[in-house]
This record gives sequence, structure tokens and C-alpha cells, in this order.
Amino acid sequence: MAHTDREAEIIELAAQLGMPERRRCVLHIDRATYEWWTEIKPRRRAEVVLLIRRHNGNCILHSKDFYPAGTVRLPSGGIKKGESLLAAAYREAAEETGLQVVAERFLAVVHFEFRFDNQVIDFASYLFLLRETGGELKANDVHERICGFGEFPPEELISVAESLEQLPPEWRDWGCFRSYPHRLAAELLCESG
Repeated sequence: MAHTDREAEIIELAAQLGMPERRRCVLHIDRATYEWWTEIKPRRRAEVVLLIRRHNGNCILHSKDFYPAGTVRLPSGGIKKGESLLAAAYREAAEETGLQVVAERFLAVVHFEFRFDNQVIDFASYLFLLRETGGELKANDVHERICGFGEFPPEELISVAESLEQLPPEWRDWGCFRSYPHRLAAELLCESG
């Protein structure tokens, strides 16, 4: 989807779900991370990050079988070519959690810049607050390798972010990238109640 089309979609979604916060995050990455991003970039230019609120108010986090022990994070997933942001959010929620959800709020658009030497890779994350409406919590896509779920109140997403930032060196760039939406979500959800 072209940049202007995505901007038009953001404006349309903002009318329905509220104006998203816009942030820029610059991350300095190592060579291995840069090479990984240059390989994946043609297939994945942006993602949705899902804050799925359960009936008790907690947000769902998951872990995958190849993560360092104890690592949890918010579900997320790439946006397919031609797919709308909301369609991607609903599809990823179904694949990664098995839950039916409804969008409550368009929280944020984060424009990442991954920098290595003089090279820059741009990437966008679109954060949505979703409410569980049905289904059973279980991963439906075995290729995701999800091995467990957890629930955290929004204010505890800061401690999740801190844990992600303290991952071992080979995971540090990924952890810093993944931590940012958690911090932002905690900030936005806790200020609005």
C-alpha cells in the first residue's frame, strides 16, 4: 500500500477509533540485526501490535519456544500486501490468540529508524487497543511457535519493557525494538484510565 493510501487510512481510522499518538524511535543496531532487517524488509515493511484487553482489564502477552526463558511480549504481526490495518489486527488476533476481538482505540503509530553505520531502515508499528469478545485463548497458527500466554495489567507493561531491554546481547536489538510499544502502551493506557 502506498504511503499516501496508508495516511488516508490512518485518518479514516482516527475518525472511528481516535487520533493515534505519533512517535519516532531511532534504534542503533549491530551488523547482524541490520542484515536480518535487510533480508526481511522486502516482505515486511510494517506491523500491527495488539493490546488485547480481556474481560478483567488485563492485556494478553505471549511467549515463543525459541525466546530466552521467561520472555513475554505483546502479540504483533506483519501486514500483508493490500491488507488494511484493522484487517491485519483482526487476522493476527485470530492467528496468535484464537480470540474474537473488536477495536476500541487506535493508540499509536511508531516510525522506527534502525541505524547501522550510515544505513537506515524504516519500519512502522501500528498499535491497537482491542477488546476480547469471544473465542478460546490458544494459538491457531502453529508456525508462530507460541508456547504460552500471560496476562498483565497495563501499568505492568513497563516492567515487561524493562525485561525485554535486559535480554542477552544476541537478543538486545530485538528486545529494545519490542520494548518500545510496551512502554508507549503503558503510558497511553494509564493516562487515559
